Amino acid sequence: MFVSWYDRGEQVGCLGSLEPWLSLEQAVARYAVHAGLDPRMPAARASRWHRLIGEISVLGEAQDLPVTGLAQIAEVLVPNRDGVTLAAGPRQQVVSLPSAWRSSPRPRDFLINLMRTAGLSPEHDGPRLRGRTFLAETFLEPIAAITHSPSLTPALELQIGA
Repeated sequence: MFVSWYDRGEQVGCLGSLEPWLSLEQAVARYAVHAGLDPRMPAARASRWHRLIGEISVLGEAQDLPVTGLAQIAEVLVPNRDGVTLAAGPRQQVVSLPSAWRSSPRPRDFLINLMRTAGLSPEHDGPRLRGRTFLAETFLEPIAAITHSPSLTPALELQIGA
């Protein structure tokens, strides 16, 4: 389960887990707050909050790909459907949600961008790349609707500054 924040189409935060270790309600609350503080991305300042769109992605079970290597993985991916986990070694793993296809719709470009995000080299690491794919059920909501929701818990309201 992952929570992502967008400001006018630009991702300003994303955080989650491939494995469900919290209840869905706890995961959404935790990741919604922490994704807004994602140090890898521009800060989601309070002056921008009214524009933010929250995206919740509930992940399906990951499936090992039957192929290895950058070129072979690119051939089996389905754009706009597959979420991807790539690994080039035991400590070199990177994840991309299906929504990332919006910014890079060609499979090879999508994978190269993902690899570079993780500090992986397409030339060096590409041939030994292993992958898994997953599907995700995605829900989008403007923050204004979230912060004014009667079902929002008081603790979360304090954390996001409503």
